[in-house]
Amino acid sequence: MIQAQWRNRNFSITQNSLKNLQEIGNSLKVKKTSDKTSSTIKIKGFELQEFPIEYEVAQVAGVDPLNEYKTMKSYLGLVGPFLLENTLFGPENVILTQVSFNAEEINISGKVLKGKISLNFKEYSPEGKKYVSNAAKYITPLPRKYYEEEEKAVEDLALKVLYKGTDITEAISVNTCIHDMFASSTADTLLLIFNDSNERWDGWAADKEEIIEVVNGVAKTGKMYIDSLIPENGTYTLRASSIPPTADQKNNKSWENVKFLQLAKEIADRHSLGFESYGIEDQLYSYVRQDNEEDFKFLQKRCELESCAFVVYDQKLVVYSEEYLENQESKKTIEVPEDADYSYNDNAIKGLGKLTIKNGNIEGQYISNNGLSKNDTQKIKTYISGTEEANRFAKGIWRQKAKELAVGTLKDSIMRELSAGSVADIVTSGASSWNGKVFISHVRQDYVNSISKLFFRKANLA
Repeated sequence: MIQAQWRNRNFSITQNSLKNLQEIGNSLKVKKTSDKTSSTIKIKGFELQEFPIEYEVAQVAGVDPLNEYKTMKSYLGLVGPFLLENTLFGPENVILTQVSFNAEEINISGKVLKGKISLNFKEYSPEGKKYVSNAAKYITPLPRKYYEEEEKAVEDLALKVLYKGTDITEAISVNTCIHDMFASSTADTLLLIFNDSNERWDGWAADKEEIIEVVNGVAKTGKMYIDSLIPENGTYTLRASSIPPTADQKNNKSWENVKFLQLAKEIADRHSLGFESYGIEDQLYSYVRQDNEEDFKFLQKRCELESCAFVVYDQKLVVYSEEYLENQESKKTIEVPEDADYSYNDNAIKGLGKLTIKNGNIEGQYISNNGLSKNDTQKIKTYISGTEEANRFAKGIWRQKAKELAVGTLKDSIMRELSAGSVADIVTSGASSWNGKVFISHVRQDYVNSISKLFFRKANLA
């Protein structure tokens, strides 16, 4: 039975070990200031919350007291939510500020047999500093939907692992849980490493048809397909993907007088996926051929020509216009602290002002308003019906090149409601040229360590 949890540290009572919480407390104080002019006391919010806990460990209960103390010391300065009975206790994120140890029983050789460990946690929100977590309430325009009762879900930050729809969290001990979400080109992935010290899952043989899902408050991986499950000395490493295992199959087919969304819907149906589209101007093709190619690779190439992209999430194929999402109103501003783990690389000056594409006698071009003088000509093998279609394809190919020129990353405390496909305004004093709208192309959520890493690019490509 798990009493409480902070990051990957469990305070629990099991058959093999005992780390029993003995004391825990919390308090909330108002922040007062004196107004010398009116000789009155004013209330200005609350002081940062702080709370101590104590727990006892012993060799006979399966826990080495000195090793436990050394382990907890290594966590000093780390941040995460503290859960009591699978429910958030105190503020959303707390930092471990103090660890102390009292040896209560020592044998004649000096080995500590029993001890008490005291921890102190403090709210992770130092005054005068703004965090990227200000963006935590922004949900991407893409339909990666979360709980209907959002406020309730925010409070319930217990990590849950669902295997074939059954909650197996209590049967395993999760060490690593990393969810990568992508806005295009790449399937979402899940890396889950867990202990099986009770050997409940020993011999567990999951195949690629089985479904895994992780829920962490309002954040959800959606239903994902298990790629591999590797056991090693009581530990399992599980990898899963949002793309179904049938994606490896190659197909041959040609279409005449077919629309873009009709093609996409047909591919969704082939793999038993739902289908949605956003901001798409449906185009009619006189001829399209899929030549011994995997469905999603074929669709990705077609999307790039049309300045579109797709994701597969929760057993649904979602096709969207990149320009449509880039032009959505930013719902939040991400304010980057000076000491944030932040990087950017701006090579926009190396971009193309004009791109020409050719296929036989048909030629198309796209001229950007970025003011750059560099031109390029590219031959493509894709069938083109005429100049209008060629010009459209040229724009799509130009966008693919332009997207890689101005990119950045930001790593900070977890933002559970932010996912790939979001647009937001970014403000940083260290790189003011980046201030403005960005498109989140990739989010890596580390649910155990409560960390998000954002990969973004400048939006509104011209």
